[in-house]
Formats: sequence, structure tokens, C-alpha cells
Amino acid sequence: MVADTSYYDLLEVSIDATEIEIKKAYKRKAMQHHPDKNPDDPLAHETFQKIGQAYETLSNPDDRASYDQYGPGGPPRGGYSGEPDMDDLFEAMFGGGFGFGGASFDMGGGGPSRQKPSRGKDTVVEYPISLEEVFKGKRVVVGLERDRICGHCKGSGARNGAKPLECQTCKGAGSVIADRHLGPGLVGKMKVPCPDCDGEGTRLREKERCKKCKGKKVVREKKRVEFQIEPGTEDGERIALRGEGDEAPDIPPGDVIFHIQHKSHSVFRPNSSSPSDLSVSVTIRLSEALLGFNRVLFTHLDGRGIRIESKRGERVIQQSQVCIIRGEGLPRRGKKERGDLWVKFNVEMPGESWASRQDPDVSLFTCRL
Repeated sequence: MVADTSYYDLLEVSIDATEIEIKKAYKRKAMQHHPDKNPDDPLAHETFQKIGQAYETLSNPDDRASYDQYGPGGPPRGGYSGEPDMDDLFEAMFGGGFGFGGASFDMGGGGPSRQKPSRGKDTVVEYPISLEEVFKGKRVVVGLERDRICGHCKGSGARNGAKPLECQTCKGAGSVIADRHLGPGLVGKMKVPCPDCDGEGTRLREKERCKKCKGKKVVREKKRVEFQIEPGTEDGERIALRGEGDEAPDIPPGDVIFHIQHKSHSVFRPNSSSPSDLSVSVTIRLSEALLGFNRVLFTHLDGRGIRIESKRGERVIQQSQVCIIRGEGLPRRGKKERGDLWVKFNVEMPGESWASRQDPDVSLFTCRL
């Protein structure tokens, strides 16, 4: 449940809409209600600002969480006197504007300038592996689909000879100023990406766009890549394929990162003492616990049968007793050694049916003093 849905209603998205869905909705609504496209509508400018304010709030995870919990007024403030802390205000609105009582003032900057990231976003892939694969290692071959710079237009998005024109909405700035509601009676002006040019500052006419990428500057590419999961790869480890992520013009591609997750196993489980130690539970008969045994109790992760011997008269195995087999755990990452295997014994006691089958006279014998 959310405290208020007016921003979601304004953008015509559901309360669980994704960031991409919110951005698409903002672009569609902003273009629909842009003042230049609605010169006869006296409320067009106000509606356009409200759309920008809704997008500014819902596109920021922290602001969205606050809005969902408290609504557009923000969290309640105990002992609010009506006098805002100017240091906090300027810090929150670096380079922006402020207003009181519903009146807003533009400080000229409107917020920090939009900068290109130093590299593309990383793509994180959850990759579960079995304990058998952890024990022996695995060669992985996967097919990736990612953005690559269009080779036809060399990333310009335009046909040969065509040049992008300055966006008339943002005048080439790549952003527009929208009001941001900071609290009761307090409005600030913040920069948001221009909905008409997606923050680029320039636009191409439809007929001037590259035929291959349709003006997007990138195309989807499929590629098979391979990497090795080394024996002993730990749960939560990350394997990065450098430069195999999405690419954009003038920005180095990000990485594809495989986040390794160990699957649960029906027989073995990790031991808390060490990431490379394993635990296993085995069941033996009461006679074996008392008189000893020598047999294969379970099959290891590499298919070997593990034989354990308990010599007669050497010991009596207690319920839940543990023995440690050195060097039979998981491989230690980057080392030519393994952890230990902890074997927990479950002694199977005879049931009532066993007692009922016994001759009652067998338990009687004569004691001589």
C-alpha cells in the first residue's frame, strides 16, 4: 500500500512500475502536454510541470520510497516552525531554486549539469552451480545479447550526410527545468532529462535516421562467450567478463558479471568451520556402532565410494558422534589442497518389532556368587 497515488495516476503507471516503465510514461505524457504543442490550453504549462515533478520523484528510489510512505508532503516533521534550515535547503538543492508559500524562485542553475558515465553499466547474472561442479570445476559456454555501436552509422544514429539539429525543447541543453515539491509550501526547481531528445540535446528527423539502428546509435548483438569455473569457487564469488556488457558511443562497455551461487545438495552441506569443509550424515546399525564395521557409507561428489572402518573393540560410536576425514572436503580456491569432510553418525536403534521377536527365556540366566 502507498499513501498517495496521484503521481502514478498522472503518469498513468501502476504503483509497482519499473524505472524503465516510468521513464517511458514520462516521455509520452510530457510530449503530449508540452506547452508548445498545446498553445490554446491555459493549463498546459502547469500540467507539464506537474508531470516533471512526478517523474523527478518516482525516478529517484529514495524519493519514491518517501512518497510511497508519506505522500507528496514528505515525512511529518515534529515541531515544524515554518522556518526552514537554509543550510540544509541549499545542500539539498545544490545550484537550484527555492520557494515559500507556493511561490518559487529560480536561482539560475537548476541543478548540476548532466554528465556522461565513465563506462557502461555492468550486467549481473545470477549463476547457480552444483556442489559437484564446485568440486570438479566447470567450463561454461553461454550466449550473450548486448548493445554494440552501430557499424553502419559509426554510432551517430544518422544517415550519411545527415546532421542532428538542436532540440528546440531544451535548446541543446539535454535537460529541462521542472518543479520539485520538497515539503509543505516549499518548491524547488530541478533538472530532468528532456523528453523530446532523451537528454541528448539534438534530434534527427525520421527520414534522416540510420536504417540499421533507427537512430538509436546501437544495435543488439549476439555472441557466445566462455569462461572457466575453477574447482573450489566459493558461494557468492563474482566472475567478470571485462568489456562484454552494453556499449554506447564514447563510453567504454561495462562488464558482464556472473554471481556464483551454490545449489543445495541432497547429501552434502557446507560446514560453518570453513568454506571448503563439508558435512555429511550417515546411518549405521546399533550392532555396527558396538562391534565395528568396514564398508562404503556414501558416494562422494566425484563418484568415489567412501569406505570407513571402525575396528571391533577399538571404540563404541555414540549417537551424533562426528569423525573428520582430512582432505576430503571441497578444493581450496587457488591451492592444491582440499578442506575436510565431517561425518556425523546416526545410530539406528532396533524398533519394537525386534524386541517382540526375541525368546523371553533368552534373557534369563543363572548368576553364581
